[in-house]
Amino acid sequence: MRLLGFTCLLLSQFLTAVVTAEPVRPDMVIFLSDDHTRRDSSVYGSPDIQTPNMKRLADQGMTFENAFVASPSCAPSRAALLTGLYPAHNGAEPNHSRPRAELKKLPAYLQELGYEVVSFGKVGHYKQTPEYGFDIARHFRYHEDIAVPKAIEWLKQRNSERPLCLFVGTNWPHVPWPEEIGDIDPEKLQVPPNHVDTPVTRRWRAKYMAAIKKMDSELGQVYDVARQKLGEDVFFLHTSDHGAQWPFGKWNLYDEGIRTPLIVSWPGRIKQAVRTEAMVSWIDILPTLVDVAGGTPPERIDGRSFLPVLKGKTDAHRDVIFTTHSGDGNNNVYPIRAARTLDGWKYIRNLHPEFRFTSHVTNVPDKNGYWNSWVQKAISSPQARLQVRRYLERPREELYQVTRDPFEQQNLIEDPAHAERLRKLRQQVDDWLAETGDQKAVFGRPQRIASPEKPNVIMVFIDDMGWSDLSCFKGTTVKTEKIDQLASEGIRFTNFYVNSPICSPSRVALTTGQYPQRWRINSYLAQRKKNRERGLAQWLNPKAPVLARELKHAGYATGHFGKWHMGGQRDVGEAPLINRYGFDRSLTNFEGLGPRVLPLKDAYDGQPPKKHDLGSANLGHGPIYWEDRSVVTAAFVKDALTFIDHAEATGQPFYLNLWPDDVHSPFFPPEVLRNSTDGSKRALYYAVLDAMDQQLGTLFDRIRNDEKLKNNTLILIASDNGPETGAGLATPLRGAKTWLYEGGVRSPLIVWGPGLLNPQSVGTTNDTSVLSALDLNRSLYTLTGTELPQGAELDGEDLVTTLLGKVQQTRQAPLFWRRPPDRPGTKEEPNPDLAVRDGKWKLYMNYDQSGVQLYDLEQDVSEQQNCATQHPKLVAQLKQAIIDWNSSLPKDAGDPAWRPKKKTAKTGAKQ
Repeated sequence: MRLLGFTCLLLSQFLTAVVTAEPVRPDMVIFLSDDHTRRDSSVYGSPDIQTPNMKRLADQGMTFENAFVASPSCAPSRAALLTGLYPAHNGAEPNHSRPRAELKKLPAYLQELGYEVVSFGKVGHYKQTPEYGFDIARHFRYHEDIAVPKAIEWLKQRNSERPLCLFVGTNWPHVPWPEEIGDIDPEKLQVPPNHVDTPVTRRWRAKYMAAIKKMDSELGQVYDVARQKLGEDVFFLHTSDHGAQWPFGKWNLYDEGIRTPLIVSWPGRIKQAVRTEAMVSWIDILPTLVDVAGGTPPERIDGRSFLPVLKGKTDAHRDVIFTTHSGDGNNNVYPIRAARTLDGWKYIRNLHPEFRFTSHVTNVPDKNGYWNSWVQKAISSPQARLQVRRYLERPREELYQVTRDPFEQQNLIEDPAHAERLRKLRQQVDDWLAETGDQKAVFGRPQRIASPEKPNVIMVFIDDMGWSDLSCFKGTTVKTEKIDQLASEGIRFTNFYVNSPICSPSRVALTTGQYPQRWRINSYLAQRKKNRERGLAQWLNPKAPVLARELKHAGYATGHFGKWHMGGQRDVGEAPLINRYGFDRSLTNFEGLGPRVLPLKDAYDGQPPKKHDLGSANLGHGPIYWEDRSVVTAAFVKDALTFIDHAEATGQPFYLNLWPDDVHSPFFPPEVLRNSTDGSKRALYYAVLDAMDQQLGTLFDRIRNDEKLKNNTLILIASDNGPETGAGLATPLRGAKTWLYEGGVRSPLIVWGPGLLNPQSVGTTNDTSVLSALDLNRSLYTLTGTELPQGAELDGEDLVTTLLGKVQQTRQAPLFWRRPPDRPGTKEEPNPDLAVRDGKWKLYMNYDQSGVQLYDLEQDVSEQQNCATQHPKLVAQLKQAIIDWNSSLPKDAGDPAWRPKKKTAKTGAKQ
């Protein structure tokens, strides 16, 4: 009887346990796509593309019409998914940021319920993925496109009784989009009404559609293997982290950016082929998965489980969706907050409407090739210009009725009929900001919207032109008509200096406003070995203060067209591209990286033209195209003119470097001019000068013939150093290129700007003011109303009133020079090591304080009468000034005290 009773008791307990057991924990698969706009799929009504695997999933489950991400950029969106918290709550606000380490993440919740939680591909933001605590996290790097097949392979081989939650993140349709578009016809695609319809737009939309096809294919593969391996009743969820990388999509709080596809299949629990209007957010996915797994959704998060919606118990979840965006590095610094209601109202608050809205779309045109076509069309099309400006400039507040205006084109913020609705939405956003502790922080350096009254600046920096080569500077060999015309309408400065007698350091000084020795660029940049042997840097450090960069942040369009020679030449192929220094657009020659035009030397002697690129064509970082050497300046001018048109279309003032490779050797003038010479070096030089003047004239005429540009543009023309010996002339100055004497560092300067100059100074020559390229740099900050770079001490002085002809001031601090380390001069006439000009006096000396020369430039501009012995106190004073200046700067190989740095072995030991 005891045995029978005991058996009955065990049976009773077993039956009770069966009745009260927790529900079976389903296997779950979450498939995340990347940058997929909701409407761009047939499931959501796209006429352009079929997404059959999304449709298969939808036919098996529930499709959400109103699913939204918490933020429209990768890292904060995924952090919200994996924490159930809004970005301001979890700490991951700008893109590439992380949620706070101490927060509990989604894998931990499911692991406590007995799940194995596994991740393949982009689930967190690339390399952040393992930080979320997955049991396995693999193939999460940028476009590591083996992630999906590896996930499938792993799932097929898995042998475990533990319930599984598998995250699979595809990189599609994130850029770069595929080049092969298959049978997609660009001409048949429907371009959204908030986009600019161009042939280039259509080609890129076709690439985007091809990327969506890849995503849909991978979705189908994962879906099929999941059902085969885990059973027909597997819980399967598909969604995307935000909209695509198109204007008004990613990085925006318009529905194109935040409204996402969301489809969930769970046979036996969710009805087939149903659609729901329930509003859900990505923060709701975490508690929903916990709920599906049989756990209790956490209370102290922002998300709420929408399992009741999935089970058909309700068709409502949220009345309002809140979204946020802060930025994506310095490419996109634009904090926005928004509220979206179930009945289709959208309120957007742009926290800093004084900022310009930029993004990878506008800043990385090679990866978003359609944007330039939009701006190009905006030059002539008012509608295109409206869309371009609308993307770049936003009002403080926006209000849309999205149901009637799905592309959010009609801002109703000023409509009094919606005043009460607007008040309520404003209050809801205020309450949400307070609840989440949103500090409304600005992450990164924004670009501001510049006033249209800001002056444009064109800096023409000619290469190796002599002080007396221009006819307006008493040159007699050729008539430089175009430059002369500017001089006659502007001001000529005869005591203007560059800060080195050779190209690279001269350009560094003009670019940074600092002595180039600060940045260890003391001679021309060449092969890396030669640079190292001379004690030079391989390129200008991007941390240097750059005028163009500050102007860009102040709202200017910035362009560089011509010779760069501050990194990226010969065999130095890893130098920063020109855009790293703050330029929106660039076209250079073989002395820089990025888009460039390389010369073909044609002597018109019946021989094929010869390429002259000094190895640049082997460095990559193109695009590259070849042009006859005689018209390379014209190529730079052509791109500069396009840049000006684009700046006008986008409503920006512009700063433009036009730095021709002319009149640097080798000399290959156009055939008609070559035929008029005797073939000598000097004759060919002046033929090139003549051609360059004509080609620059196209740019000058463009400005002069446009009344608006004419009255608000300053053009400055100078040379980077003196002429090459035997080519140009610096009469009556002593010396030439590479020499510290006047002929090497004194340059003609012409300043033109009819609407900016003092009318009484037009057509005059300033023989009084002593100034340099350092001072041009500093003065342009004042002219443009741009803040000085933080943490940088500029060596230039503000002489803008002198440049504009209002006064004739002279630089107060002395000017210093150090000779290029590889240019010691000759035995008969050594090049001095150091020089200083202070007032009318110029002194030269060597590192060992020998070879002292002192000249009174007011009385002896040709530097023929050394008067050092007559002025010992002045000599002592200037010598000490040079010593103090030079000792504050890094040494180079010209200094006897310089020692090369020893190479470091891979182990870190000195060689």
